[in-house]
Amino acid sequence: MSTAPTANVRVLELFVELLGAQPGRTKAQLRALPGYRGLADDAFETQFQRDKDALRDAGVLLRIGRGEHYSIDRDSLAPDIEVGAADRALLSLAARAWDRGDVLAASVDAKAAASSEEEVSAPVIRLGLTGLEAATAFARGIRERRVVSFEYPGSGGLTQRAVEPWALTVQGKALYLWGWDLDRCAQRTFRVSRVRSSVEFLGESGDASVAPSGPAPRVSSLVSPLVWVRSGSAARSLLLGYEAVAEAVDERSPREGWESMALEDGELGTWIARLLPVAADVVVVGPEVLREAMLERLRAAAAWGGGDA
Repeated sequence: MSTAPTANVRVLELFVELLGAQPGRTKAQLRALPGYRGLADDAFETQFQRDKDALRDAGVLLRIGRGEHYSIDRDSLAPDIEVGAADRALLSLAARAWDRGDVLAASVDAKAAASSEEEVSAPVIRLGLTGLEAATAFARGIRERRVVSFEYPGSGGLTQRAVEPWALTVQGKALYLWGWDLDRCAQRTFRVSRVRSSVEFLGESGDASVAPSGPAPRVSSLVSPLVWVRSGSAARSLLLGYEAVAEAVDERSPREGWESMALEDGELGTWIARLLPVAADVVVVGPEVLREAMLERLRAAAAWGGGDA
């Protein structure tokens, strides 16, 4: 799997490196940046030109000074910019959103601090973003009207889905893709953080249909389960991978031999499919809509199976 920085990270890295650099940076110095390491001469020249064009499109112009030192043209920036603690925190947040590592973010923090007259350190903000690569690919698919393909978990395990992407929408604490599922021949919403593979593009630009008028449908069945699980059971091992980051408060103590688990938010149907096969070792405490749905299905199974259920 490639660990090379993405184009966005590389351009941001170039901008940060040149920001405030005196008297600038030579090409040899810029080639030491992670985004350019290992490139042959011709490849570097081509990539460097593209990145300069990207900065120019964003309103940032580069100039070449004495000794072929590259720097940012001061006319590109508004005069008398003062970087405060809040600004530094936002810069740190942006860097960590683009780059999963802390190398670039640490560089941004240092340069922002050097541009600030305040001595108070900017707080480090961590987003903990998941599905960032998938979201970026989906945004491109929407913009270019290209069919996207990816692996997505369902009640029967992982399946390969082909979708005409229409929109990305934030619902609750999650980001969803709304589009036309070509395999199901119906509209569907997909939680971006649950995509289990890289996103591939199928066909050509313009192949995907245009989104229908109106807003994306709401995922009204989003639940955050709170359950009691039998200690040492296979169900406990299975559910460990779905624990919530922020644990919910359960005022009731589980019975002896059981333990409480707060699970991540997800669609109601998805959680029913996960919990039903291990229902003998799991008690749903809440929310009530999930508890009632589970009880309804267990009652139906008992009635269907008679006394042997």
